[in-house]
Amino acid sequence: MIFRGFLLLAALLSGHAWAYGEESFSGSDRKKIEENPANNGALHLEVKQAPLAQIFKIIEDQSGVQLHISSLSQRRVTATCAGTALEVLKCILGKEANLVYRYEDKPSDKNSKPLLREVWVLNSASGEPRSLRHNPDQAVCEATENFPDGQHGQQPLVGEEQQAFFHLEPEEMERLMDLSQSSDPKWRKEALSRLALVAEDEDDGGVRKVLTEALQDPSPAVRAQAIFGLTRRDDPERESVLREALHDSEVEVRLMAVSNAGEDRALLEMALHDEDRVVRDLARMKLGKIE
Repeated sequence: MIFRGFLLLAALLSGHAWAYGEESFSGSDRKKIEENPANNGALHLEVKQAPLAQIFKIIEDQSGVQLHISSLSQRRVTATCAGTALEVLKCILGKEANLVYRYEDKPSDKNSKPLLREVWVLNSASGEPRSLRHNPDQAVCEATENFPDGQHGQQPLVGEEQQAFFHLEPEEMERLMDLSQSSDPKWRKEALSRLALVAEDEDDGGVRKVLTEALQDPSPAVRAQAIFGLTRRDDPERESVLREALHDSEVEVRLMAVSNAGEDRALLEMALHDEDRVVRDLARMKLGKIE
């Protein structure tokens, strides 16, 4: 169930004054963040009694990722997390957090990895991050996950570092194609998010077919990833895919459509009439950039 009106665009929060650094914590409060500056690099975050809003702002500043976040709890968090920006975010929120994310449209060169650009955090029913609900005093997180079906020795399908590739070996492609048909929507989403980044000249038509079929998936997260994968290609059906997505019943699918609308003024103006405020705000923000 999607709770309407919970999200605020990060761009709308930028006018607020936030204090960062050691001086922003008092008493026993402390913060430590070490990072290899890059969206695909490693972040190491240790916080003790830190405001959740401040943690998210640190992730934004250090990674260059724009976060679209709900009205945040005033609760303070104690946590230790390491990994890519997306993995640290999942660590703070819990691995079952409802996230929608988008990579850059084109890499800077053929051999580079596309960077994560935006993440939307869709609220759970409680409005609290999962890790805080389970243990409100401390969250020590491990940003790792195992493959299904006992494939524990392989790299996880999470985070930008694992997802952001354009070239896949044939056996990896086959494995992801199989995983895209999993009975678990979480694994279908992860497989689709990886397949969506496959270069068109390496696709014999199989990836496009999987992405197209996924537009009808019962999981909105899977549908959103399918939209991302199809609209970043030179697809003659791109406009119709986006327009149909704008009529989806789930807000995360409509957000993905608006996010990938480019400078399609007609489509963005259509989104200005969406029932969800966040979709309208995103459309208005994108229109402002092209005017």
